[in-house]
Amino acid sequence: MAKKKISPEMEKRIRKEKMRRKAERKRKFKRAMDIFAAVLLFGGFCAAVGYPVATGMISIDSMTGKEAIGEVKTTDESSETETEPVTEAATKSYETITVKNEKIYKGDLILVNADYPFKDSNDADIVTLYNEKTDSYSVSGMEIGLQKNAVEPLNDMLDAFYEETGHSDILIIAGFRTLEQQQALYDEDLERTGLDTSTLVALPGHSEHESGYAMDFSLFFDDGTAGDYDGTGDYEWIDEHCADYGFILRYPADKTEITGIQHESWHYRYIGRPHAYYIMQSGICYEEYIEELKEHDVENPLEIVDSDGKAYQVYYVPAEMDRTVTYVPLVSDKPYTISGNNADGFIVTIDLEETRELVSYTKPASEITGITTDEYGNVVATEFTGIATDEYGNVISSSETKTETVRAVG
Repeated sequence: MAKKKISPEMEKRIRKEKMRRKAERKRKFKRAMDIFAAVLLFGGFCAAVGYPVATGMISIDSMTGKEAIGEVKTTDESSETETEPVTEAATKSYETITVKNEKIYKGDLILVNADYPFKDSNDADIVTLYNEKTDSYSVSGMEIGLQKNAVEPLNDMLDAFYEETGHSDILIIAGFRTLEQQQALYDEDLERTGLDTSTLVALPGHSEHESGYAMDFSLFFDDGTAGDYDGTGDYEWIDEHCADYGFILRYPADKTEITGIQHESWHYRYIGRPHAYYIMQSGICYEEYIEELKEHDVENPLEIVDSDGKAYQVYYVPAEMDRTVTYVPLVSDKPYTISGNNADGFIVTIDLEETRELVSYTKPASEITGITTDEYGNVVATEFTGIATDEYGNVISSSETKTETVRAVG
């Protein structure tokens, strides 16, 4: 029987049909293999997880991210990723970031005093007040500088002071100083007094002025005369409200044994809110605040509500000095800042973005030191025999009934 010849068109259709059927068989086979693999994977998961959960070897929390398991990967500010093995599961879930340990010496909250020298010589963020100031105050020279992030709060504070009192006669006579400038002041005082050490000028390398966060006030009146700033009278407003702008009176009269500096009514330090509010309300000095924060870790943060009712959490993280970085836990996804304390660790401040009822942190200092303060920490009375002070902490009498104000230079 003769074979019937197939036309080219028919041959083409037959070839396409064969290819279609072949492709369909491949798809069915792949689908079957995928289902089989999924069954095996699910069975393996149940075997791996179900038994340990049932026997208490692990908890469901470990699988839901409430505990850190395996390796924690964190990214520092240079976007470099570091990996560290975790030997023990954490009890809570925190985002963890790495901070270079060299940053212990940077930030709004660094403590600079006789025990902790200023180590960050980078003055890149120092700006001249003459170029940034408002008309509510004056500066004694075009070279007077301050940390950039302290300038706006300073302007706001002295603008508010002017609106409240009508005074625009505050003169800022000192701000940022270089190490060389501090040395020159120190040597000048030694030459004047003939002493081996200065009791009025901070040792070079140990002055807050070198950080750029401190400033000294004086007065310059419209008639061309000048006066010392003592924080009394209308100027009392500054001490009552400086914390609202992130500033503290750095060297209170009743804290000289702790600060090592005589009372300086004119010396203010920027540390930011809410820290300033807590310090001024509590009647403590900055050294005491830094120590108190060490009692508050990530598990037990200090909660502060400032004068506007804004709520914050603040806690201390000790630096891991055997490493180049420290792993810093963050307890929420809220805005935060991290500052070194210039000693041994970092201070984390989290803005909870909540408004709460105002809280008073005023402490009865008389129960601890024999000194009574008002709600802003100003000394109003003392039990020390032979010494009496006015409400601002100035000595008004002693066993010799001598009134004297000693101005120191920090």
